[in-house]
Amino acid sequence: MGASARRRRLTMYDAYQDDLAYLEQFRDDGDENVRLLEPLLAFRLSRAYRRSERLRGFLRIESAGRTRDVQQYLYDGYKEKRAGFNMAANPARIIGSRGGFTFRGSWHMAQEDGFVYAVDLTHHGALSWDDAHDDLRASGLHETVPNEPWHHQATTIKGPKPGPFPDGTTTEDELTPELEERLDGLATWVFNGTTMILKRIEELSMEINGTTPKGDDE
Repeated sequence: MGASARRRRLTMYDAYQDDLAYLEQFRDDGDENVRLLEPLLAFRLSRAYRRSERLRGFLRIESAGRTRDVQQYLYDGYKEKRAGFNMAANPARIIGSRGGFTFRGSWHMAQEDGFVYAVDLTHHGALSWDDAHDDLRASGLHETVPNEPWHHQATTIKGPKPGPFPDGTTTEDELTPELEERLDGLATWVFNGTTMILKRIEELSMEINGTTPKGDDE
């Protein structure tokens, strides 16, 4: 199953819209666009909040999704050094490709499928990042940018990160290109190892029986 097919499967899980609506209450300033979160990210973030009282009490969504136009606006302001604008990614830059699908700009920018693949979180009160990360990782949300403990994703350029999947999706959703490559390498290693073991068994058998092992070219 290709990457685009996996994405289509995930858009169809029954509670997707319910999860997006549930996440609305955790917006930090109230203007964060959680409706653009890709299904796996929405599922895992909603799951994390539902499972953890301390996340519900102290963790908020500080930055969610933005359209390409907004990303362009932020990038232009940054390049022109306008007051109040921080560093922002060029919406045209290529992050990488997977399964014929190209990710561009920022993980917070809506991609070709209309979804964003990252969320920035902020904590208030009696909650440390260590504790927050314990609860988030348990639901399959991972920090993917060094020195940015607030940035979390469920999917990267290599495919879905380890974690739960919505009901109605299959284990094929977890078979990312990276995993496929690893499995291919494992299959090769097993085949070569088995071949060597069988050859050694044959050699030992020949030695025990006092015969000469066949050469590789025979």
